[in-house]
Amino acid sequence: MSAAPAANFLPDFCRPPAILQLLLVSQILAILLTLGLPGESLIPGTRLVLISLYLHWITLLSAGALCWLRGRLVDSPAWLISLAAFGVLIGISLMVSEMAFQLGRLLLDDGFRPGQSHAHFLLRIALLAGIVSLLLLRYFYVMHAWRREVEALAEARYAALQARIRPHFFFNALNSVAALITLNPGQAEDLLEDLSELFRAILKSRDPWTRLGDEIALAQTYLRIEQLRLGERLRVDWQVPPELSELRLPLLSLQPLLENGIYHGIEQRPDGGTLRIKARRQKTELRITISNPLATDPRTSTGSRMAQDNIRQRLRLLYDDRASLTVHSSQGEYRAELRVPV
Repeated sequence: MSAAPAANFLPDFCRPPAILQLLLVSQILAILLTLGLPGESLIPGTRLVLISLYLHWITLLSAGALCWLRGRLVDSPAWLISLAAFGVLIGISLMVSEMAFQLGRLLLDDGFRPGQSHAHFLLRIALLAGIVSLLLLRYFYVMHAWRREVEALAEARYAALQARIRPHFFFNALNSVAALITLNPGQAEDLLEDLSELFRAILKSRDPWTRLGDEIALAQTYLRIEQLRLGERLRVDWQVPPELSELRLPLLSLQPLLENGIYHGIEQRPDGGTLRIKARRQKTELRITISNPLATDPRTSTGSRMAQDNIRQRLRLLYDDRASLTVHSSQGEYRAELRVPV
């Protein structure tokens, strides 16, 4: 979620979507120029093709030059990037215009440049290219500043969501320790060691993402804590293929769902139940399903939904609408399914 460096405001023109957007803008400009020019010897369709080719050459060469420039000036101040980009755009425009002028003089009998001398043609192109370049660079800078502000707000909101879920988990874990101290001090000591391991793993990470293998290890440590408290009433069935361990997902995505399954399902049943965690990769998605038996009393099987809402909000901040958390209950079973792109 980290933003790009403040000074490097140029878009990444090494990516095809950015180039396609520029080509679309240049094509619209070609249509406008064609409609605005007075009628001459060339028919409008031919003139549109020529102007489109002319602008597309400038666009493609400029995109390639800005892609190269962005990588070379990544840590440079904004004024130097602006000056270099401005010079590159003017230079490419003049170079392509010179080629178009000479080609038009040889093949089109001055149809491409009616009534203009060589110097007047290039001067006019330089002025137009300068105005368009200044407008473009200003637009890039404003959009970059707006994007950084949006990303900063998103990071602050994500940090607040992450900070909200941690105390909730710690409070429940400490309650488990308190319940075991008088009954079994040895187990309470083991639980505290697991809890300190969890503290270190959660608090040291500033990255919102983690490996599935690390998230499972974190979840298994939490389940050992609950196993000490619930004993044989808690049974866990892991169905996670080892080859999925390197896939990434948001930190603390599984533990709140496991906690919900235990507190609002298994713990409420006299005979306990089995908590099932199943992970699979389906095309470009990682799907994790967590299921548990419903409580015997339906009134105790639903919680505040705070953890689920928290996960949904974090997914929305990290993935927009490409990830989801869905829950449903049927035939005495509660199921939560987490989907994230891989």
